[in-house]
Amino acid sequence: MAPEFRAGLRGRWEAYRWAGRSAVVGGVTVVLLGVLVLATHSPIFSARTVTVRGESHLSETAVLRLAGVHLGMNVFYLDTASARAGLEADPWVASATVIGALPSSVEIVVHEVQPVGVTASAEAPLLLAQDGTILGPAPAGSRLPVLGTAGEGSLRDGATVLGAMPPSLLTRIEAITVAADGRVTMTLRDGVLVTIGDAGDAGSKAEALRAVLTWARDQPIGVVSIDVSSPAVPTARLRGTTTATAIAPPPPASDSPTPSP
Repeated sequence: MAPEFRAGLRGRWEAYRWAGRSAVVGGVTVVLLGVLVLATHSPIFSARTVTVRGESHLSETAVLRLAGVHLGMNVFYLDTASARAGLEADPWVASATVIGALPSSVEIVVHEVQPVGVTASAEAPLLLAQDGTILGPAPAGSRLPVLGTAGEGSLRDGATVLGAMPPSLLTRIEAITVAADGRVTMTLRDGVLVTIGDAGDAGSKAEALRAVLTWARDQPIGVVSIDVSSPAVPTARLRGTTTATAIAPPPPASDSPTPSP
């Protein structure tokens, strides 16, 4: 047999042998993938424990519905990003975390938006978030400040001012009004009128208001009005006087705006 012919036969044999090996490897791979798919759909990955934490206004049932999570679902194929997006689409949810723990547990943690005021409607007052988002009907007997405005933009401005108030101040506010020109005024529950100015620098104005009210506790005569439109130099007018008194700049407060309806 000629050397050239033997070399040709050997080449064909090697090609057939590698093709056979490739077919075997491919077949084994397909089988393994099939086994893996079957294994991940095994009841062992069915959710047996679903924990929800952080809910207050929303019910646990509502949280699970928004996340698309339920007992018995396949934890292996849980789309946590989609579940989180479903939760955060609700106006009551500021942020959420969804964790699937193999083989059979799901944990959901929600951080709810805290309402800061209610709209000035005797028939159907609505809860407002700090950014002016309508959260839904206000519960009967709500002690949050009533916000009266001249339009959607002013509604947002008023909510921004209220959102800057720490709880110790928010509970003292009876009503807040935003005029058409953006001027914000508040009435405290003891009747004191507070001039805020525009909604800018709301945090500093809240600190200034806190400082004035702290100062007022030590005065023998009650305060009639407060002006924090210039937060670096807040003023107050005492009862029976016609001139305002400048108050020392406020130190930082330790509490944070976490009001409740």
